[in-house]
This record gives sequence, structure tokens and C-alpha cells, in this order.
Amino acid sequence: MDAWDDLEASVTCPYCGETGEVDADVDTSEPGEQVFVQDCAVCCRPWTVVVRVAVDGSTHVRVDR
Repeated sequence: MDAWDDLEASVTCPYCGETGEVDADVDTSEPGEQVFVQDCAVCCRPWTVVVRVAVDGSTHVRVDR
């Protein structure tokens, strides 16, 4: 069974240092990592967004260059 949740998280842009938002639909039915690209709303540079889903469905978000 798929479990898609709307993920909203505040992050710091690894390029300009401004606070931004990650807003995405994340499949929380399977533990592991989900990776996608999102542009910074301030400097427009691309982030690699890594969402780690734990066994209990909780999520941790990281952005990289």
C-alpha cells in the first residue's frame, strides 16, 4: 500500500545561506532514501534534496549542492 505524504521542511540553501522550503510528496510506505532536485527560491541554484524515511515513517531532510 502506498502512503504519500506532503512533506514541508525548512532548510538552509547550501549556496546562498538563505532559509528555504522543501515542499514535496514523499512515499513514506518504504524506508530508505528518496532523492530529487529543487531550485532555491532566492538564488535559483539547484539543490539535491535527500529525504530519508525511517521504518516508523518519520522523515529527515538534507539538501546538498
